Amino acid sequence: MRRARGFTMPELVAVILLAGVLAAVAWPRMTDTGGFAARGAADSVAASLRYAQKSAIAMRRNVCVTVGATRVAVTAAALPGAAEACAAPLANPATGAPFDSAPYDGGASVATPAGVVFDALGRPFAAPGAPLGAPLALTVNGHALPITIEPETGLVH
Repeated sequence: MRRARGFTMPELVAVILLAGVLAAVAWPRMTDTGGFAARGAADSVAASLRYAQKSAIAMRRNVCVTVGATRVAVTAAALPGAAEACAAPLANPATGAPFDSAPYDGGASVATPAGVVFDALGRPFAAPGAPLGAPLALTVNGHALPITIEPETGLVH
C-alpha cells in the first residue's frame, strides 16, 4: 500500500499561525516611512553642510548655510575676507540654480534650525568672526543621531 503524501493538519495550522504573526509584526514596519524620511533629511542637511564647507575652501571666501526647519539655503560672500557678509546665492552643482534644498520628504523637519558660516579655511562660525565654542549639533525629528559640526576643523558628521 502506498503512503499518502502531503502535509498534516497541525503542520498547516502552524505555518498559517507563523505567517500571521510575521505579517502582524512586519507590515507596520514596512509601511511606516517616517524613519526613512528622517534619515534622508539628516543626510541631506549633512551633505549641504559638507558642500558649503568645501565650497568655502575652494572659493577662499565665506559661505553661509541657513538650516531651516524644512529646507537648507547656501549663500556665499561676493569678495574674499573674514568680515564679508554672504549675499550671493551659491550655485547648486547639479542644476546650476541657486542652492536651496527642496522641503524634506515625508514631512521630516530639523528640530534645531541654525545658521553656520564657513570661512576660507573651512572653519565654522556662528556669525562672521564669532567662532563656535563647542561642537554644533543639529537634530532632525525622528532621527536618533544629531548632525555635528566640529568647532576647529569644520568636520561634519
